[in-house]
Amino acid sequence: MNLQFSKKDTNIVKGVAIIAMLFHHCYVTGVKFKAHGVSFAPFSRDTVVTLALWSKVCVGIFVFLSAYGIALSLKRLYDNRQYGRETLSWLVIRRIWKILGSFWPVFVLAVLGCAIWAPESFSVYKGGFSRLVYVVIDFLGLAHLFDTPTLLGTWWYLSLAFVEVMLLPLLYWLYRRCGAFVTIALSYLLPMALSLEETNLVRYLPAMVLGIWFAEEDLFPRLAAWRLPRMGEAVTRVIELIVLAVCLAGTVWLKTSAFGKAHLSITDSVTPLLVIVFTYLFLAGIPLLKEVLALLGKYSMNMFLFHNFIRARWFEDFSYSFRFWWLIVLVLLLDSFVFSVALEWVKKALRYDRLTAAVETRLQSLTAGGGREKEV
Repeated sequence: MNLQFSKKDTNIVKGVAIIAMLFHHCYVTGVKFKAHGVSFAPFSRDTVVTLALWSKVCVGIFVFLSAYGIALSLKRLYDNRQYGRETLSWLVIRRIWKILGSFWPVFVLAVLGCAIWAPESFSVYKGGFSRLVYVVIDFLGLAHLFDTPTLLGTWWYLSLAFVEVMLLPLLYWLYRRCGAFVTIALSYLLPMALSLEETNLVRYLPAMVLGIWFAEEDLFPRLAAWRLPRMGEAVTRVIELIVLAVCLAGTVWLKTSAFGKAHLSITDSVTPLLVIVFTYLFLAGIPLLKEVLALLGKYSMNMFLFHNFIRARWFEDFSYSFRFWWLIVLVLLLDSFVFSVALEWVKKALRYDRLTAAVETRLQSLTAGGGREKEV
């Protein structure tokens, strides 16, 4: 196997995450499954809903991968003695701009779709001048951060993504000063010691630090190259497979346990890390599966931003009309994927990427030293 955690490996893990996200949203909702005649065979409804609850692991996966990628850029800056205000400002601006550049086309299409299929959706913005303010805040992906109305609740993650991008330089600096053990321990223990409210930032802070740790110490290649003493690769992999499978099964219990509910930062950092390691060591080595997952991962951003409009806002009856729980998820996956591919085609036809690249160049020219940060 390729020992480096490559861009393709990242997309493979994102592919797993987006499947988990769609499954999660299909069955951890207010949808009346009985009214739709959903069949959960050969499992019970409660079993599928429990697994769907566990599947919120997708958020921690995306948080970890973002931290991992940004930490690689920060590591280069730090090692090259370029860890200064100008280069860090450009890194943050560039990352945020890329998120917004991906979000805005989906936002425009969502508004158009709601105008056609669900005009009542706009009532969330209320009326008067405040409506314009709320729309602008939502357009900027900051609705959750400012606790203002949003067209789609799923977009809450954008606010967390922005906060993560801005916080990572500080976390990385702390990591380089204090080391892995202290930084990881603080990410878990400091919020508890200060009795901080379990906000999304507190909840996913350890996942960010674990992403930094894996990037800084190059742990993915080291995991792939590691062998049990006096054992070959085959024996090592079998034992790893068994251990990881048992641990992953244990995280399903952890998610629903009193301890897990009381310590979400532990649940939502350990579980994503186990899923990522399992995917990297085993799923990424299965020829056809890894290509499918990598393709889904490539379009995961669009799929994340848009799938709930298809599933619940516009076409709920259609989405849940396929009876079998697994088929419902599969059809939603295909719908979201086709939309994402079509959107990228439209953006290419309209030369949207050229426009965003031109704006990025302009932003770079306004940020001295910005050109030093290269994309991971």
